[in-house]
Amino acid sequence: MFYRRLILLLAASLALFSCISQRDAGPAAQTLEFPIWVTARNETRAPLPDVEISLAKQLLGKTDAAGNARLALHGTEGDTLALNVKCPATFASPERPLLIGLRHLGNGSTAARFEVECFSLLHNVVVGVRAENGAHLPILRLKSVVGQTDEQGIAHVLLEASSNERIALTLDTSKSPALLPQNPTLDFTTRDADELVLVSQKFTVKQAAPRRVVARAIPRHL
Repeated sequence: MFYRRLILLLAASLALFSCISQRDAGPAAQTLEFPIWVTARNETRAPLPDVEISLAKQLLGKTDAAGNARLALHGTEGDTLALNVKCPATFASPERPLLIGLRHLGNGSTAARFEVECFSLLHNVVVGVRAENGAHLPILRLKSVVGQTDEQGIAHVLLEASSNERIALTLDTSKSPALLPQNPTLDFTTRDADELVLVSQKFTVKQAAPRRVVARAIPRHL
């Protein structure tokens, strides 16, 4: 009988301790949904599509043609999530994640908006070429024709290049053997922005050797 009362007393004590622990712990945190908008732009403030937004290794979404992505985050009020931003291959991604504090806005408010920026790794380079005495010459880059001089030896070439890239353009004189020097190369190094570059080359025209005139024998009457 004594042992039975002891067991009942211990069971009651454990039940009371469990109730007190649950009361002190408070209600369990509730997982909620937090809608947000993420807008991606490049350095010129133009919208940028196909920017990936992920949480850890989970892809949450990509920006559309207008540079926008509507995402639904899940967590508890007051949490902070770190979203990874991956820009397209020709753009540099942000070095730090996008930190999002989970907060519910007031009734009638739209989803919170955040903005990320991707910097282009490629730039447009307009090259103005002036080739004195070099009319109608093909312009080569990496053995591919990218332009041709006009009758005045002038050309404008649009190139796409990365920052601090060395560009070498060759004036192809293979069909103009009288021009010197033959196949000269014009080179320069790009900057980290779109730019206009002017290059020039002066050709001299090799004079043809004078023709030797041989006197024709004229028959005489004896």
